[in-house]
Amino acid sequence: MNLIDIFCIKVRNPNTLSIVKVFAVVKLLVFLAVLPICVGAQSTQTEEAKKYVAKQKGLYIYQFLKNIEWPKELLTGDLVVGVYGDENVFQQLSSTCSGKFIGNHKIKVIRYISATEVTKECHLLYVSENKSSQLATIHKKNGANTIIIGNKTGLLSSGAIINFIIKANKLAFEINKTAADKLKLTFSQLLIKLAVNVI
Repeated sequence: MNLIDIFCIKVRNPNTLSIVKVFAVVKLLVFLAVLPICVGAQSTQTEEAKKYVAKQKGLYIYQFLKNIEWPKELLTGDLVVGVYGDENVFQQLSSTCSGKFIGNHKIKVIRYISATEVTKECHLLYVSENKSSQLATIHKKNGANTIIIGNKTGLLSSGAIINFIIKANKLAFEINKTAADKLKLTFSQLLIKLAVNVI
């Protein structure tokens, strides 16, 4: 099934997003999917390359927010997005989400300095690759109420619900739908179809 087929399915379903909104989401995600990125260890990337990758991740994360539905009991005020370990992603998300709302919920971007700072009030947390070893601490602290976005191969089995990976020299993502279902989170079919791996 290609992206055009996915688009048509979304339009035919009267309970989903409007045609204009669906087209905007598809267009942006297609644009992101074909962007080449600078591959290699983060330590060897130039600062410019790191900012470029951070921009892509920030745009992806904003689309994740628009295509995930939280249970009402878990989302009562601001939609809190946390960043742990990557200043570039924090800056990009702060810029992308400034003044934005998901439904009636204002997006609030917070940078965490340590894993113990993350609380149940954080709805979605981006964890940089060099902080991946702290996932267990984060889960212990917040009771696994937070959607964790990882950046390292194998993290779907270690607590991440969404995980960024490099595939064919491009940024891609995978989803742990089993874990998401346990938290009563609803992912749009668009996200499920665009993920390169769903478990």
